[in-house]
Parts: sequence; C-alpha cells; structure tokens
Amino acid sequence: MKKLKIVLQLILSTTLLLTACSKDDTETPGSSGTTTLPAGPQDTVTTFMVYFTNTVDSTVEIGSYDDPDGPGPISANVGGVVLKKNASYIVTFYIEDATGSTVFLHNKIRTNGKDYKICISNPLGINVNATDSDGSMPIGLVNMLQTSSTTGNANLNFTVKYQKGCKNGTCSPGIVYHSCNIPIFVN
Repeated sequence: MKKLKIVLQLILSTTLLLTACSKDDTETPGSSGTTTLPAGPQDTVTTFMVYFTNTVDSTVEIGSYDDPDGPGPISANVGGVVLKKNASYIVTFYIEDATGSTVFLHNKIRTNGKDYKICISNPLGINVNATDSDGSMPIGLVNMLQTSSTTGNANLNFTVKYQKGCKNGTCSPGIVYHSCNIPIFVN
C-alpha cells in the first residue's frame, strides 16, 4: 500500500510539473521575419506564401518566406516577386505550421477571423484594400492591390496581428503573430 501511495504521488507530481511548464514567447528582434507567440495561438509560421494574381491576364507571382524552424537558428529563405506598374492584383495567402503535424494557419485565421488581421505595407505608392471580412471588419486574407506608376524595388511587409478582444479594423491593436518582408520589384 505504501508503494502504491508513493507511485501515485510521483505520477501526480510529474503531471503537475509537465502541465505547469510551457514554451516561452519568442521574438527575433531586427530580423526580416519576427514571430511573437501570444497566449492564444501557439503555432509557428514555417511557410508564408503570398499569391499575386494579375486581374487582367491572370498571371500569378508567388512571394515566399520559408522558415523551417520558425524562430529557431535556421535562416529563412525569402523569394520575391516582380509586379507590373499600374496593375491590379488579387492577393491571397497560404500560411502553414509544419513543425509537427501540419496546421494550415490561413484556414485557422479564416475560421477565427474576428481575432486576426493581416496588414500589408504600401511602399512605392502601392494601395492595398482587404476584400474579405469576419462579418463586420476586414481580415486581410484576400486583398485588392493596385500598383502605381512608380517603379523600383522595396520590401512589402506582411504582419499578422492577433487581436482577440481588441479588433477595430485597423492594424494598431493586438499582438504581432507573424511578420515578414517579401522583396518586390515593380517595372
């Protein structure tokens, strides 16, 4: 009976120890891709692909940010895109966490749209408007992007914000869930 009591105490102690510990939030300051894992979603973005579909000729350019270990020591592979000046593009995303069982994060964001906002910067006079919605506010998984007559190269920044309980349609509130830069060249 004493041995059973000791074994049960050992199992209970081990269970409490394992459930009390969790992975710390991580952020890689100063890199072109940073990830801050908020208390809600505990995913790591390993693949971030951006599809630019030209609305006139339906050609597709794909920008990518592949980081197989998320915030770990392996550097990300970044692939840029070439866009036409004075052109319209439909911008969509494929976002994945492949650190364990694959999780399609773009589906998770769509399903929980009231908690997320994808924000896109606008260098070189680019104009971006989200065309999808959580029912009342934009999510940013589907966007209309218009290039201007300005040509050149720059980084287009994509920031996924986790905005549970504070979403107001802008990019200001919330926690950075993932951020990366995709090089663009407008000609």
